[in-house]
Amino acid sequence: MGRGESDEKNKMEQEEEVDTGFCDKFRGFPKCIGFIVGNEFCERFSFYGMKAILTIYLLEALLFDDSTSTAIYHAFTFGCYFTPILGAIMADSWLGKYWTIVSVSILYAIGNFVLSISSLFGAPPYPFYGVSPDANIPGAMIGLVLIALGTGGIKPCVSAFGGDQFKDGQTKQVQMFFSIFYFAINAGSLISTLVTPLLRDDVQCYGADCFPLAFGVPAVLMVVATVLFVVGTPFYKRNPPQGNVVVLVSKAIGNAVKNRWNREDGEQREHWMDYCDTSKYDKKLVRDIKFMLHVLYMYIPLPVFWALFDQQGSRWTLQAYRMNYDLGPLGKMKPDQIQFVNPALILILIPIFEGVIYPILDKCKIPNKPLQRMCAGMTFAAAAFVVAGFIQIALQNTYPQPPAVGNSGLRVINLANCDLQPTFNPAFTGDDAPSFDPIAYQGDQKLYNVPMGNHTIEFACAGKTSLTDYNVDMGDQEFNTVIIKENNGVLYAPTQFHTDWDKPDKADPKMRVIFMLDPATIGHNVTVRIENKDVPTQVYETFEVMMETATEYVVKEPGVFNVRLQYENDAGEEQDDLVGTYSTEHGGGYTVVVYNNKDQNNEVTSYIDASPSSMSILYQIPQYFIITTGEVLFSVTGLDFSYSQAPKSMKSVLQAAWLLTVAFGNVIVLIVAEARLIEDQAIEFFMFAGLMGAVVIIFGIMAYFYTYNEIPKDDEEMEELGKSATDGDLENGKVKNGVDNPALTTDGPVSERVLAGDTSYITQL
Repeated sequence: MGRGESDEKNKMEQEEEVDTGFCDKFRGFPKCIGFIVGNEFCERFSFYGMKAILTIYLLEALLFDDSTSTAIYHAFTFGCYFTPILGAIMADSWLGKYWTIVSVSILYAIGNFVLSISSLFGAPPYPFYGVSPDANIPGAMIGLVLIALGTGGIKPCVSAFGGDQFKDGQTKQVQMFFSIFYFAINAGSLISTLVTPLLRDDVQCYGADCFPLAFGVPAVLMVVATVLFVVGTPFYKRNPPQGNVVVLVSKAIGNAVKNRWNREDGEQREHWMDYCDTSKYDKKLVRDIKFMLHVLYMYIPLPVFWALFDQQGSRWTLQAYRMNYDLGPLGKMKPDQIQFVNPALILILIPIFEGVIYPILDKCKIPNKPLQRMCAGMTFAAAAFVVAGFIQIALQNTYPQPPAVGNSGLRVINLANCDLQPTFNPAFTGDDAPSFDPIAYQGDQKLYNVPMGNHTIEFACAGKTSLTDYNVDMGDQEFNTVIIKENNGVLYAPTQFHTDWDKPDKADPKMRVIFMLDPATIGHNVTVRIENKDVPTQVYETFEVMMETATEYVVKEPGVFNVRLQYENDAGEEQDDLVGTYSTEHGGGYTVVVYNNKDQNNEVTSYIDASPSSMSILYQIPQYFIITTGEVLFSVTGLDFSYSQAPKSMKSVLQAAWLLTVAFGNVIVLIVAEARLIEDQAIEFFMFAGLMGAVVIIFGIMAYFYTYNEIPKDDEEMEELGKSATDGDLENGKVKNGVDNPALTTDGPVSERVLAGDTSYITQL
């Protein structure tokens, strides 16, 4: 999934070692590694499974609109990438990695279960809707907060804790561990984004999407992750907390700012960090902070990339939500399932870029420096949103269009046993006078475009007494339905029914029932029941009916439905008659008419008020491919750049800063969504593309003038080996007598090297 989970080259130059085979990389593997990798797989499954369906849950079950759902999604994501700083401080300063992982994992699992249980209080038909206001939206928000604290708390700890288990000198084993660890991350995310939407949509709970199960499975996986980790306890090597470098750096910077503010008049120093009190803070620390700040300057524009990238789970999912999911013989894809394309493409593209594209660029002498790659990645992200914008325009063009200004839509449904001919009375004159085509009887309908206003229409039928003075009041751009019936050879019609021509707010179809039977001729206490044809016990809606009335629109799952009449006959017996069936599709609006046909049998016919979604969800594949290409160029290379440009002591600080760019990128989307300044989603996509384009120019200029850090080799580190750190003693990064330069190899515990960035492709999502 990128963002540092990509397999970067190990930046440590190693002495040549004899590799006698693939299996050698597993020799000396600690026994506990399986528990750590299993924990990571289950935790990533839990996180991505929950996150994949989150936007649709907010939209469908908690009934938020698009903008609020987007804002909550990105606020949650912000929390997930801000809290790792707290987790790192907790692990390195107080509890240590082991107890931090255990404690926050328990919190994490509790959050998942709170979210799953609170989903039982979602919108109807869930049984506990409205039972307790404290368990509906507040319950979901509490669950999300706990999950954000949990995933953020363990994010900086698990990979480093795994590295702690190896001995010094196990370079190949450490590399293999991180490759397996990386595979577990992507396997968990890939499988969960495929499976969890299936649990949501293909399993029904109370006649609706089964969010309790879809959230419950990730909750169980988080419990499994915690248990796996705890079971491995007897085998772990645990290092005590040794202080957090992020806290130390923050204090040193605060000291420098304070001293600079209180400096004597006229006092000037070369760099503002030079005001730091060197009696409290080591000169080497001050020097390293300067290098770090030089890199952090280049981080300033980076949040905009993540603002675009993380919309895959919000705005792009909402776009998919309103598309056609049918893949023909391959079945149907869920709108939240399309997100699996990103991790799948990551696994494909990283080897292609590392093994093919970058070597070709080098051979062709095409500039291929880290900042240039990152700039290209940003450009791809902008291009992805341009494509998304055009896809959105094409999608919106499939939406039902209202009648032109000054006009109205009139639908006439013929239930009389003859061919029906409507005409205006008096007739319109002129070249553009509207006309009516005849309507055959088979429950047939015709749609007409008529001028707005109050009109009188005559309905004539051979052999029947005409309805000569039917009045319709047509508002501007309204859509109305008239149903013509006959009674003993006389045509008549109830009052016109206002009809919604627009698509439902949600992707699920909306429907209503117009009851054209006289309940008195059927029995007493007549109701219409809509049920799942395949699972009749799943009752979708029950309407109490009166003669020639229309119910309100209700939003239901798409599918095939039975329509049953339930009533009490004259003998006082309960009757339940199947009248007919009808089907609905995603994004459609339907009027279901129950009437008596020409053979005097009860019948059901459904009429489309708003066309269902017709644009295939597969049209999103290009934008996913483009932004994933941008992710490989930007994210993987960004960590490469951060590693190479940071002193060893500052690598963990830059890792934390990298996560903060992700967090603040989500804040940008949150602000845009909550501001609601842009109503048209296509324009919003183009706005983000333009913003990214402007940042590309700014970042390109910054990169052009950027001077790459030249990290000096430390005297103190060389003295640990009893060597001098003079330039004359170094050759190609090694001491001339063959001892590795410790700035480039393995001094200190493995955990420090992992936190410092060795095998730094593991910045977990």
